[in-house]
Amino acid sequence: MNNIFITGVDTDIGKTFVSLGLVLSNESKGKRVGYFKPFQSGAYEKDGQMIAPDLFELKKYSNIESKYSYLFKGEVSPHLASLLDNVEVDLDKVRKDFLDFIKDKDFVVIEGAGGLYCPAVKGFLFSDIIKLLDIEIIIVTTPCLGRLNHTLMTIECAKKNNIKIKGIIINKMPKNKTLSEEYFIRELKMFTDVKIIGTIPEVINLTKENIINAFMGVDI
Repeated sequence: MNNIFITGVDTDIGKTFVSLGLVLSNESKGKRVGYFKPFQSGAYEKDGQMIAPDLFELKKYSNIESKYSYLFKGEVSPHLASLLDNVEVDLDKVRKDFLDFIKDKDFVVIEGAGGLYCPAVKGFLFSDIIKLLDIEIIIVTTPCLGRLNHTLMTIECAKKNNIKIKGIIINKMPKNKTLSEEYFIRELKMFTDVKIIGTIPEVINLTKENIINAFMGVDI
């Protein structure tokens, strides 16, 4: 079984898109796949039901099985959203949900929020949740200016917390690159031996086929 936790070096880095690409591309290879989100904030009501936005995005492209443990309303970090909703989170429930969910699947993507040190719930960071689930991570970054620093700090943070890194995915690689974008991979390799397992181009037309094609070369 090959389960992966998706973390980012910043917000708005494309973690949900990368999660979507990984589950769709693995589904296309005949694997039994799933998507698990321990904490989903930013929920909204539609037709009398509460909608989990990231899970809703997934359903646009596939009926892949998905699950969350806790759903919060605020469009803020899960930590703050749980406080605003006055919800006491039980991490034993999160771990049980996860273990039950992965039983009948070949590949499950677990998506966090923000980065490793983003507050998850009261008293716990996402690094704590990853260790609770005992799972490898993929670090999602982009090649824009300043992200080399963010990426290297995320790697050091993971190592400090004894979190295993499967590799790095560089997302949103533009067709027409700036100088810093052109040299991003070369510079990154100068300072870390963590494997770059995929470089994902900017996908303008979001169709299932285009997303799958963008991820076919990802080596996991």
